Amino acid sequence: MVPAVSSSEELLTAILALFNESTDIDVTLGMTLTMLTAALDGRIGEIWLRDGGARNVELHYSSSDGRADVAAFEARGRALGLGTGPALVSRVVRTGRGSAGASVVAAGKGGRVAEAAAAGIHGAVTFPIRGSGSMVGVLAVFREPASRPDSRALASMSTICHHLARFIERTRAEAAVQAAAIELAALASTDALTGLKNRREFDRALRTIPRLPFAVLSVDVDRLKDINDTQGHAAGDALLRVVGHTLGLLVRGWDVMARIGGDEFAALLPEIGVFGAQLVAERMRVAMHSLVLATGPVRITVGWSAAPAGADPASVWQRADEYLYHAKRAGGDRIAGASYEGGEAADIAERSYSDVVTRLLGGGSITTMFQPIVSLDDGEVMGYEALARPEGFAAMDSVEQVFEAARIGGQIRDLDWLCRRRAVEEAIRLPADKPLFLNISAAALLDPVHGVDQLLLLLNNAGRAPTTVVLEITEHERIRDYDILARVLASYRAEGIRFALDDVGEGHSTLELLAASSSEFLKLGRSLTMTSTKVGSRAAMDATMAFARVSGAVVIAEGVENEFVADLMKAGGIRLGQGFGLGKPTMAADVEDVTTALAERAALSALRPRAAAHSLN
Repeated sequence: MVPAVSSSEELLTAILALFNESTDIDVTLGMTLTMLTAALDGRIGEIWLRDGGARNVELHYSSSDGRADVAAFEARGRALGLGTGPALVSRVVRTGRGSAGASVVAAGKGGRVAEAAAAGIHGAVTFPIRGSGSMVGVLAVFREPASRPDSRALASMSTICHHLARFIERTRAEAAVQAAAIELAALASTDALTGLKNRREFDRALRTIPRLPFAVLSVDVDRLKDINDTQGHAAGDALLRVVGHTLGLLVRGWDVMARIGGDEFAALLPEIGVFGAQLVAERMRVAMHSLVLATGPVRITVGWSAAPAGADPASVWQRADEYLYHAKRAGGDRIAGASYEGGEAADIAERSYSDVVTRLLGGGSITTMFQPIVSLDDGEVMGYEALARPEGFAAMDSVEQVFEAARIGGQIRDLDWLCRRRAVEEAIRLPADKPLFLNISAAALLDPVHGVDQLLLLLNNAGRAPTTVVLEITEHERIRDYDILARVLASYRAEGIRFALDDVGEGHSTLELLAASSSEFLKLGRSLTMTSTKVGSRAAMDATMAFARVSGAVVIAEGVENEFVADLMKAGGIRLGQGFGLGKPTMAADVEDVTTALAERAALSALRPRAAAHSLN
């Protein structure tokens, strides 16, 4: 809240208090600008800042009285971008002197004559923001009358602008020091050749791993010594760079992927179990088969070990190294590993995924985890997605291969129904008013055996209203008859059940399916979310947002693993997110208060991307 002031002395005191208590430069300068604009009886206030040592300026902050007729004036100023700025601003930069009586409309000095006239703006006052011998920027306040403001309002402006410049300079210097410290820390923990973490950072990560289940992968590049001997170390370095880059793409944002020696890499994967470790290891090995360099095919060997919470990380790494050694002796280009504990869990990874499906359908143990869907604005939980985890799978493990085995074996309908039934039964512990997202494959959705009546009976027994259920279509098979799909969806919607389309932008989520399903929710695939800064992903996201605006669907970003991604989604107009950075999958009895947790971590504010100008209406 901006404090009210009644004199130049109170204004100066209030602004100095803001500077002294500041924790966010954008908030502080926004409040300062609002106070100065009001004190000078202005309708619009602007702060233009210089770009380094050049005379170019850019509009960074704007404040107005909120009336609709000033919007075009503000927008035109932001659209100018980096340059000389309007004449009255560039004059201050050039001469170092402000003006207390510029006639904006008559003289055209504002650079936005038509917009100023439409908003009834005729005058402006400008002040240099001058720091320690250099010009930092310009303060401009636009007013309805062309006359000078009251002299009492102008009395303290020179002093205020001086303190404003010192505040900006100090904040910029602190940011530069912090950035330099971060850069130095990154350099100290980074392998110069591959850009991955180095041995020292990997050792540190092992020492500080939280008390959670985890897995360690030990990776060796096949044939590197031969390449170095026959083709030179430059060729070997090129191979290591390619392998390192590829490995880095195959782990999650919070995993630690490091180069620990000449041809050795290692990965630390928190909250990964036996199945997850084997899946990641095999994915790494297979990914190398698509790489071909001048030196020949690229191959790696991987040893892994998955351990429970509290296991000694160094010993787990040693066990992964032992499996790597055995795999290398067997010829390389393969993976080997097991549970660190041994026993029953030790050979679970050797069983096929089809065996897992058979055990589940035969009464095997299955656990339902619930992951929150969160408002990116305030952290409020808007709903929960139910996630099935068979015995031997950790909460963070992927079960994609299990469901793929069920599809291949013609068991997907039965497995889908089993998982949905368990999810509804477990969800009785969740807030009854929060939407429950239940995954359903396209094949199971169109199956007449498990229709809407069966689901309604299940919901009734659990005491959950159909209007709180969202069926999330996980379409890994192509739908051949969209007319039938439309009729099936209509039968569910007649009972109040809504739909979400999963992994939009991936798989078979075509425009035809988007249009035919009329889904109330569209869930952006994780691969788009995690690569949203790339042109192709950005275009796909923009297309999804455009479709959502037309259809009225709500977009949910999956794969929000950290604050930076959360804020990128917000900047793109997406208001709901799901991912390990917002809330991890947990059992219903252990669901945390995500709103409080995010507020305590300030997870949605610290790294917010800044636009060139901020409207503070």
